[in-house]
Amino acid sequence: MGKSPSLRRIQADIRELALDPSDRYHAAPMENDMFEWHFTIRGADDTDFAGGIYHGRILLPPEYPFKPPHIIFLTPSGRFETHTKVCLSFSAYHPELWQPAWGIRLILEALISFLPTPADGAIGALDWTCKERQNLAKKSITFCCPTCGPIKNLLPELKPKKEGEEEATKKPAASLRFAKEIQELQRLQELTEGAKAKKTRGVDEDNEEKIDEKDDDDKPTASTAAAETKTAPSPTPSSNTNDAASSRATAAAAALPSTTASATTASQPTAPAESSKLTPAPSAPQHSAEEAAAQPMVHPPPSAPQEAPANQEQEQHQHQQNGEQGANQIDTTALDQSVNDDIEDMNQTLADPAWMMDPLLHLMIGLLAVICYMLLQKWNALYAELLHLRALNQQHL
Repeated sequence: MGKSPSLRRIQADIRELALDPSDRYHAAPMENDMFEWHFTIRGADDTDFAGGIYHGRILLPPEYPFKPPHIIFLTPSGRFETHTKVCLSFSAYHPELWQPAWGIRLILEALISFLPTPADGAIGALDWTCKERQNLAKKSITFCCPTCGPIKNLLPELKPKKEGEEEATKKPAASLRFAKEIQELQRLQELTEGAKAKKTRGVDEDNEEKIDEKDDDDKPTASTAAAETKTAPSPTPSSNTNDAASSRATAAAAALPSTTASATTASQPTAPAESSKLTPAPSAPQHSAEEAAAQPMVHPPPSAPQEAPANQEQEQHQHQQNGEQGANQIDTTALDQSVNDDIEDMNQTLADPAWMMDPLLHLMIGLLAVICYMLLQKWNALYAELLHLRALNQQHL
């Protein structure tokens, strides 16, 4: 029986890496699982990751190479989260972009190239500062994998570069071979994750603008309210002044003598005097001073202003009681009306003979009759069997 296409492709990747090793990366499958690989890569020169060594896992699917793998970093780098399946244009988060011709070597080359790229808010991506990434690059050399051991021993020593060597010849042949594919992967990454990041930033900016507009609208209202509060007069002094004036007027009216007509005129309230000015008084005969003095003086009842609030409270209490009684009457009336409506509907349903002609109702009645007949027959059979058993028992005895 032949091997599966996935295993054949994995063996081809192993042979390719063994025949053409690189000092920039290393990868190999686990001894007990061919679909789990551990990789080690060097940070690219002239970047924040220069001098760093990063270790991780590649989880190949059973359908490899027709489906992309999951990629997990184990070494902190400031670019990718550790122990998290990262979202890249060649990972399992984008199966629509994967091509079966891509293999493990392309994944390693792409990982090195993707380290200095922006995060764009992708899953498992980080956007730490340059200083933090440089510090992590120095610490990454001492990282030790529980399965593979110290990662600095997994990579071969870097090949020395000649001083007169051109920039094009400094790059390895594999990097030049996959340059176009890596550029395409970076472009796809920017289109997919960059668009999401721009959309998210746009939504955040719109929300901030709405919040700023709302704050601007609220500020004039608050200042206007504060100004009105400052300019509003306090009602306490005026009320105190009115109370003092009324008390002084009452004391003066009580102190005046009641035997003279002039005192009677002076002790009357101000309201009648004003009304007399507006309305012409009818001509009256002149009386002498003795007749005026003989007339009794009418004083306003002092208890009238005090009884008025009590009467108002009684009226309000009575109105509240009347309102509660009216609400109870309305609730009782509504309940009686609903009950009467239900009774009326039931009477109309019973008076209408259409429900008696319903074939479904007739069918149900027929089935119920058949069931009752069968139960009766069964009961008769059981009763007859019981009598037979009794008779047999008596014969044996």
